[in-house]
Amino acid sequence: MLNEAQLAKAVQDGIITDAQLKELKKLASSEALSPSQGQTVEDEAPRFFRSFNDIFIGMGVAILGFALNYATALLGTDSLMKFAAPAAAVFIFWMLGEWLTAYKRINFPSIIIAIFFAFFVTYSLIAGYENLFLENPSKATPLGVVSICGLGAIAMGAFFLRFKLPFAVLLFAASIAAFFLAAVMAFVGKDIVTPYLRWVVLAIGLSVFAAAMWFDTKDPNRTKRTSDQGFWLHLLAAPIITHSVLWTSLQPLISANNASTETNANLMVIIVLSMFVLFSIVALIIDRRALLISSLGYAAAALGYIIYKFDLEGNAALIITMILIAGLILSLGTGWYSLRKTVFKLLPPLKIFEKLPPVTT
Repeated sequence: MLNEAQLAKAVQDGIITDAQLKELKKLASSEALSPSQGQTVEDEAPRFFRSFNDIFIGMGVAILGFALNYATALLGTDSLMKFAAPAAAVFIFWMLGEWLTAYKRINFPSIIIAIFFAFFVTYSLIAGYENLFLENPSKATPLGVVSICGLGAIAMGAFFLRFKLPFAVLLFAASIAAFFLAAVMAFVGKDIVTPYLRWVVLAIGLSVFAAAMWFDTKDPNRTKRTSDQGFWLHLLAAPIITHSVLWTSLQPLISANNASTETNANLMVIIVLSMFVLFSIVALIIDRRALLISSLGYAAAALGYIIYKFDLEGNAALIITMILIAGLILSLGTGWYSLRKTVFKLLPPLKIFEKLPPVTT
């Protein structure tokens, strides 16, 4: 790769003109090249660690976190120390973030730092609220819960904005979701919201999914940090959407008294497997395997029930279910690109699909 001095000398020697140099620089700085023009499309590959040393350092961070948690529990007999100890741990893990995340830029230990930071922030906020406002912790007010969730969201937002750690966006989004749910329960009313809770949860899951897709469309070639941020948001959105969709679909069958248990169970199996197929198609379209992880458990339960209907002995049914799930994962994993190509052939040529990762072989 030629440097600036070499390019300047090439212009001076008449090898290239000044206009040609400007065009070359424009081409080099452009990020709009499509795969067909030579740019590589990366697979779904979140960056966890670079070497075993990252795991080694991560082990040290985890041990420190557990030690501080144990120390916090021992010091928690005094009401003031019950708040001060986890607050001190929050400061320690922020400083670790400054060292290992901002300065050293080591990813795997940073993920553990973010997890313990979120844990101790929550711990200290709950302890502080109890110390300042409550004599009996079991009598926490809805407004108090909203305050705790709101301050937790601010803390996680500050962590994410400071360190730009892709994994931290998952914790930030989860804290916002918790704040939103707590606010709805507090201001609308728990009794009013409870019958519609599954719809509220579904709305939260779809919002997280929309945020993940926003990050994905910013980097369809999966070469930047935004791709990792999208991955973690998909990993959070998937179980929320899966659970709420199946909760909504299966609730009428669970509550029904006019149909036989056998009929309801068979319908549940059909719904679960249909949802898994639908999620698989969506995952193929957006090229995100993370979307399938949460639905695999439900699919395994449905397959297990089908095998159980053949009156197989318990251990045999479990083994066959595991073999089928393994085969399903291997088929999707090894045939991912072929399946994705097939799905895209069946889709209409909409402009929105151009913002997704291109179909590759």
